[in-house]
Amino acid sequence: MAIEDKTLLTEDEIRAEVADLEGWEYLEDTKELQRVWHFEKFVPTMAFVRRLTEIMDENNHHSDIGLNSRTKTLTVTVTTHSENAVTRADLDFAGAVNRG
Repeated sequence: MAIEDKTLLTEDEIRAEVADLEGWEYLEDTKELQRVWHFEKFVPTMAFVRRLTEIMDENNHHSDIGLNSRTKTLTVTVTTHSENAVTRADLDFAGAVNRG
């Protein structure tokens, strides 16, 4: 199990790194990273959620997952709650999700 790196980052550092994370955006007002996926079928969506839970456990970092069946979207939002900020752990998690 990975150890979370809760190093605080500046807004500029976060923006620079998020620019290299395909699909992710930095929500400045809530201090979160977020990515939205669109799925046409329910079964692949749930398979992706299962993989997300594995990535969460591997990284010892757990995100919020929102599933909207009307819009066929899955939203992942991550922040370090104990710091009320985006930390290195959040960016590492987003990168791990992108690598699958």
